[in-house]
Amino acid sequence: MSDELRKIDIPKRDLPKKFVEARRRRSGSAYGCVVCDLPIPEPKFMCHVVDGGGAALHVGDEDRYVPDDGDLAFLPLGTDCLRRHPELKPYAHKVEPGTFG
Repeated sequence: MSDELRKIDIPKRDLPKKFVEARRRRSGSAYGCVVCDLPIPEPKFMCHVVDGGGAALHVGDEDRYVPDDGDLAFLPLGTDCLRRHPELKPYAHKVEPGTFG
């Protein structure tokens, strides 16, 4: 196996601004999905965002990753965005209920 860490560029999905703003009013300061920025108060999935926000780190490479200035830690990944982008599944960490926030 290569020493290279497996990463994937995080796709972007544009949602209507009014839709995102309405959800933000209801959800308050909840973190937004890394793909569409829709607030997710109780995420079911997270991904480790690296490279200044442009990439997600593969779940299997977490133990070899050395944090740097581009590490944004774990951010929510919406279930709808995960369904639309199945290539992100190996990069998604399942969140146990009640462990985020």
